[in-house]
Amino acid sequence: MRRFLISVMTSASLMAAASFLVTQSGLAQTLLNEDVAWPGLTLGDVDRMHAAAARLYEGVSIGTIERWRNPKSKNAGEIKLIRSFMTRGMPCRTLEYSTRFNVSGPNLSRATINWCMVRQGEWKIVELIPPQ
Repeated sequence: MRRFLISVMTSASLMAAASFLVTQSGLAQTLLNEDVAWPGLTLGDVDRMHAAAARLYEGVSIGTIERWRNPKSKNAGEIKLIRSFMTRGMPCRTLEYSTRFNVSGPNLSRATINWCMVRQGEWKIVELIPPQ
């Protein structure tokens, strides 16, 4: 029996997650603390970042970039759609996040995240690890 790991995270929480090991027929959802956000980003930053990402889920071409900026925190970033695919019957998108902390500084952070539309019709972060 092959096993694989799938973690699903709510868009309001991007870390502090526990993952479950499941069989091929299962889908593990991660339970998260809704108050947790990315280190260095305010909740306002995260809201703007998620709004920009949501514009990339449907109806745009690979390579499309959405930008966000929070004048209050001076953090900013851009999100690029780099892949669109189906997995386990779910439409998924791979987004590349580039975040610049305190716009004037050289602090640049990058992350690549998979988002999939789950059965409930919501887009959630999903970590896909191939079978071993």
